Amino acid sequence: MYMFFNCLYRKYKNELLTKQSHQGRRNRAIDIDREVHINFSEWIRQKVQTNEIDGITDDLRCLAMGPSEKVLKYTAYNVNGFKFRATEREANLKTQNSGVKVIVHFDEVSGQPIGESGGPLGSWLSQLSNDVNLLPINYSNWRMVNPHIKTKVWEVIQSKFWFDDPPTRKVFVMSALGSRCKDVKLRLWKEYKRDSLSETLLNRSENVSENQWGHFVHMRFTEKWKKMQERNTESQKKNIMPHVCGRKSFSRKRNDITIKTGKRPFRAEFFIETRTKPNGSFVCEEAKTRAEKLTTLLGQKSHVTNNDIASLDDEYAQVFGPERPGRVRCVGRGPTPSKLVNHSPVTRQEIENSEMVIDLKSQVTELSDQVKVMTTFIQQVIGTSTGDSFAVAFANIPNQAFANVPSPPNPNQVNYN
Repeated sequence: MYMFFNCLYRKYKNELLTKQSHQGRRNRAIDIDREVHINFSEWIRQKVQTNEIDGITDDLRCLAMGPSEKVLKYTAYNVNGFKFRATEREANLKTQNSGVKVIVHFDEVSGQPIGESGGPLGSWLSQLSNDVNLLPINYSNWRMVNPHIKTKVWEVIQSKFWFDDPPTRKVFVMSALGSRCKDVKLRLWKEYKRDSLSETLLNRSENVSENQWGHFVHMRFTEKWKKMQERNTESQKKNIMPHVCGRKSFSRKRNDITIKTGKRPFRAEFFIETRTKPNGSFVCEEAKTRAEKLTTLLGQKSHVTNNDIASLDDEYAQVFGPERPGRVRCVGRGPTPSKLVNHSPVTRQEIENSEMVIDLKSQVTELSDQVKVMTTFIQQVIGTSTGDSFAVAFANIPNQAFANVPSPPNPNQVNYN
């Protein structure tokens, strides 16, 4: 670089001064510096190509040639053995990113996402919920959203994530997405709501169409929605024992505890864990009081009867009261009393094993029947003195397994061959 900006730079400048003196012209120094600044790269390139400068190393030669004038644009590339495509190349393709997806693992008991893939799924659903063109905000209830919209959204989700049992996992994923969309609507309402209907209609977000915003605002100004908002506000005030899981879902937190301790925590144990701060204190006095009661009941537990997360009469239910329809407290999204409480988990592998056991029992029964028939036959043969009686005993065997066995020879018949 020193050679470029000192020796060669001065050499080019001296050439310009000499050329101007021969032509009888005399430019200002600033004009000379400007021309050197503009044309130096082209000058040094020509000098190197014609080998007019001695002592040029390979590195300096590459620098002198400068960047290539040709630009290559790639629309696909490989990373760690996986092929990826650029957005414009994938625009009209049915399979995006060559089928590379995030595998989402689920807990077989609760049916909730667990592991490292659960976090990206939740974050991506939050991002997807902000797309008001794909997911409009002008609806009163998530269950009332057009099925065509949900089908299209599910296809988008499946293009990014892989599920072992799509029909079953769809229930949880779409429910979680509905909650994210509800949060988007709440955020828009808090940010753009004004005192009157007319003022709120005019104060529209740029991302929301005028038609959507109009329907959305009119629904929010109805008496029905105002009463529902008041009811929800009162219910929220009763939530005085917040958890310390942060953004991590209950299912992922429970899975972390299971990996750490080697056993699945009960609801009582999970409540204590998620209401205890890192310094050992509880989030509030009420949580501390409830945790002490739960600890006492857990100490009275003689043995573990099953591996269920919750049951109708577990320690948590004894302290907090019975469950209400629709959800199971301290478990997370998805499980309901009818689906989870006091219900033993049955995986697909267990179902297959059960079917195999039934098949094996059937084979054992069939073999047992055959043994009984053979025992009876042998007893009859032992007590038989003539060939005719032997043939009669053999013919009376009812088992179909001996249908192709040839009949025993008659000793009274003579074979002359």
